[in-house]
Amino acid sequence: MIMKLKDASLNIPNILSLSRLLGVPLLFVFINFENQAWFILWFIYLGLTDYFDGLLARRWNQVSEFGSMLDAVADVAYYISAAFFLFYLFPEYLQPNYVYLLAMFIIFGASVFVSHLKLGRILFLHTHLSRLCGVLVFFGVLASFFFDTTFLIRSIIFIYSMAFIEVITIFLLYGNVDPDTRSILHLRGEKRNKK
Repeated sequence: MIMKLKDASLNIPNILSLSRLLGVPLLFVFINFENQAWFILWFIYLGLTDYFDGLLARRWNQVSEFGSMLDAVADVAYYISAAFFLFYLFPEYLQPNYVYLLAMFIIFGASVFVSHLKLGRILFLHTHLSRLCGVLVFFGVLASFFFDTTFLIRSIIFIYSMAFIEVITIFLLYGNVDPDTRSILHLRGEKRNKK
């Protein structure tokens, strides 16, 4: 699918998403610094871009298909790197959760498969649960610098699994939906109100 040029504009929300995507490699540089404050500060900055890009896009009426796609790609890069850093820096917190993590990745793969099967493309939804997961991962990585987060990580994995199951259910029941669909309950309410 070719996007219209106007959808690909580099407005401030899209610049924030792009800076998150392009900023992820710097985390791999900063992790090697003796002073971990650089890593922590950059990780916080990138996490804040995730919060503000969508907020500003909605507030300034700059939501676009390109921006949603860019945000989703930047999110995947950021949160996969966060999982890597948890594994790299705090394997003792992640190791007891490997089985749960594997199950979550299988469910994630199923959500991608169902999206492609039902829509002919991969679509990531920004549901309330997926947004909550992003916030929890952000704080989970930061908290791991200060205390044992084994059970917090397990909780995050469980919530992510529920988010992916919700996405699968949305695609199976409703097919092509707005990427900013809030929840299956919200979608059901909208469908009922249209009848």
